[in-house]
Order: sequence, then C-alpha cells, then structure tokens
Amino acid sequence: MSSPALVESPSNDLEQQRQLLSTVLKTIRDLRRLKARVVAARMGMKLRTYYSFEGGEGPLIIARIWRFAAATETDPAGIMDALMTGRIEYALRTMDNKASTILLGSYRQFNDRVGDRLTTITSPVLIEAFKRPFDSLEEHIDRRDLSAERWLAENLSRIVPPEE
Repeated sequence: MSSPALVESPSNDLEQQRQLLSTVLKTIRDLRRLKARVVAARMGMKLRTYYSFEGGEGPLIIARIWRFAAATETDPAGIMDALMTGRIEYALRTMDNKASTILLGSYRQFNDRVGDRLTTITSPVLIEAFKRPFDSLEEHIDRRDLSAERWLAENLSRIVPPEE
C-alpha cells in the first residue's frame, strides 16, 4: 500500500484542497450534530461568511480552521493533516483525542529545547525515534483489543441468556 503524497505547495491543486476542506468541515459539523449558525456564532462569524468558509470558498485562512476546531471541539492539526495528505480520515480519527495537535505540540516543545542542535540529528535517527513510540502505541491498542475480546468470550454467556 503506498503512502499518501503530501501536497507539493499550499496552492497545489487549490480546488481539490477547497473541496476537501469543505468535506472535512461539513463532516465534522454533522458528526458533532451542530447547526451551521451555532458554529458560525462560536467562531464569531456571520452565517453567510461561515457558509462560504464551510463551502471551501475564498482564501484558505489557517486561523479560521483553528477557530472552527475550537468551536467544534475538534483537532485543528488533524484538519491541517487532512489537507496536507488529501485524506479526510486524518481529521476524523483525531477529532476527539487531538492526536495531531498533541504530536505537533510535543514536537514544538522538543524544537524549543534543542534549538539549532536539531540540525545535527540524521534522518535515520529521527525515523527510529519517531517509529518507536508509534510501535508502542500500536502494541497498546492490540493488547487492549485482545483483552476486550478475551473478556467478552469469557463473560458474554453469563450476561446474555442462551437462545432456546
């Protein structure tokens, strides 16, 4: 399976990015069961301006994406990741746990601490350093899922009466 290609530049295929942004915003708003007027009010926008933003019209203003995320209690960096990768699921998978924003914030803290020394770290070292925690998280998910399956297998018959 090939990995998604990153957008080559912010203006690369602008129409496709606008459509993706519109889809992401509408999907998140629908999943949150929020009316457009509520999100517009929370963002401090007129409804008509909000509809234009949600429709992917006008310039891509990053601050609006962050205001939308705050208004919908969603991961703003996840929305940006979706735009950069062209994959809506990036925004949807992180909308509740804020994984992309946590990752970005952690990187910013690291960058602030090491400063220019960051330039001395080679790509193979960075790959290994980033790969390790993600592998650990995947193992955690696998263990949790196995534990739940095991519990259900052992206890479901006690909870649900057998069919006659």
